Amino acid sequence: MALSRLCLTLILLAGAAACAPPESDQLPRVAILLPPDGSRYPAGQTIQFTIAAVARRGVARVELMQGDQIVATQVNPTRSATFSTRLGYAPPREGRLTFSAVAVDVDGRLSSRFSISLLIGQEQAADALPPLITTPVVRSDGCVLGAAFVADVTIPDGTVIKAGTTFTKTWRMRNTSGCDWGEGYTIAFFSDTPMHPTGSEPVRPTPSNAIVEISVPLTAPSQPGVYTTTWRLKDPAGRFFGHRVFAVIRVP
Repeated sequence: MALSRLCLTLILLAGAAACAPPESDQLPRVAILLPPDGSRYPAGQTIQFTIAAVARRGVARVELMQGDQIVATQVNPTRSATFSTRLGYAPPREGRLTFSAVAVDVDGRLSSRFSISLLIGQEQAADALPPLITTPVVRSDGCVLGAAFVADVTIPDGTVIKAGTTFTKTWRMRNTSGCDWGEGYTIAFFSDTPMHPTGSEPVRPTPSNAIVEISVPLTAPSQPGVYTTTWRLKDPAGRFFGHRVFAVIRVP
């Protein structure tokens, strides 16, 4: 199973089609990009799952399952060959739960399940990965810093970008801190594929509860594939805080 999952991730993120056996070439494939396997969440919290799928004849929809039950579905309105989306779900019970993603193509054919295990609401097990939600970042004046994703302004997930092309990704975010963001705040590369020469861009001063549009110039990788780059806000002391934001592109 570990080898199969590795090959599937390579297919989706780096275009390594050779991992799949010939008889399954026509079937859709799917991967859960986020959260990482083994992550822990508090009880009652809505978890955001980032899912990517590919299908030669077009992806019709992706389904998120908890155990054997479908808990969320997202239809692909364009039925494109590649599709990525984020699905939110708040598990109704605690424990170590298995979540799976399945892709369905336009002919109704299903992919194999791509599964991860998450720890919900219990004390962290010894083998669990670090939680996605870290200790709150608090300024010296007692203000707890926060930032919330509002919308993608440019480059919707799955946008086709030619290899080596520079493009600008813009996110709309809200300052959910109890204080203003002054000088020295940045948005910085957090995980997945780096597409920026320095990994950091300044954020203009933003009052508490105000909306700000944050733009980052990025360069598409040189090899075909589906790529995700993940960014977060940083305070002047270099501490990450707030929601993660993504750019998901396809290089033909």
